[in-house]
Amino acid sequence: MQSKITLIIIAVSMASCYIAIRYQLKIHHNMMLFGLIISFPLVFALQSAFKRRDRVLEYMSLFSASLISISEAFQQTRKISRPNKQIVQGIIVSLQDSLYNYLKSGKDDPVQILCSFNQISSFIILNHDEIDDRLKFRIGRYMKDAYDSAQSLVAIKTHGTMVGTRVLSYVFICIFPIIQAQFLLESIGHMVSEWSIYLISFFTSITLAALLLIQQQLEDPFNQDGLDDIQFDKFTIVGKA
Repeated sequence: MQSKITLIIIAVSMASCYIAIRYQLKIHHNMMLFGLIISFPLVFALQSAFKRRDRVLEYMSLFSASLISISEAFQQTRKISRPNKQIVQGIIVSLQDSLYNYLKSGKDDPVQILCSFNQISSFIILNHDEIDDRLKFRIGRYMKDAYDSAQSLVAIKTHGTMVGTRVLSYVFICIFPIIQAQFLLESIGHMVSEWSIYLISFFTSITLAALLLIQQQLEDPFNQDGLDDIQFDKFTIVGKA
């Protein structure tokens, strides 16, 4: 889909150049205003997408570290039996996998995923005789970090960047190739050849299309559909019991 949009933008740009040169269509107006209309929403959308990705990395690190701390707290105590250690380890891995699967696909119910964190609390209640108060306090502190970071990741997955700026950047990037040739023909058409008009329009269109593509790729850093997406295997540290 994204490659088709790029090809369409380039094709429209080349067709606009041909029509403008063939019929000597010119637009006598300052191009700076139109450039600002294009650059402002695009730059704003890109900055928002980059900031979201940075926050995702922060919350992913906190979530993974919290689960490791919870796992180590259970495994290092001698009071809990080995079968119960395996059970709680399976619960921790299940929580991790369910959250990561939701972030990748967005198909499951995020409310149920967040509610499933109560499984660890239920395990502590059922096995309270094997867990002392000090261990409960440590696990409770780590659970708060894990739940807060999971809640933040779900919120980032559910809510994207501002729709208005993304729509504006998309609309004006699609409109710009149509009128770019007329601007160029009026401003520098008497100084350069016709092929230069084609080249300038081509490189400008492909640059704008590439920036739009980068923004769309960064919009969802979880879907494993881009070079800058989150590498879940780097955060999947808790092994299966």
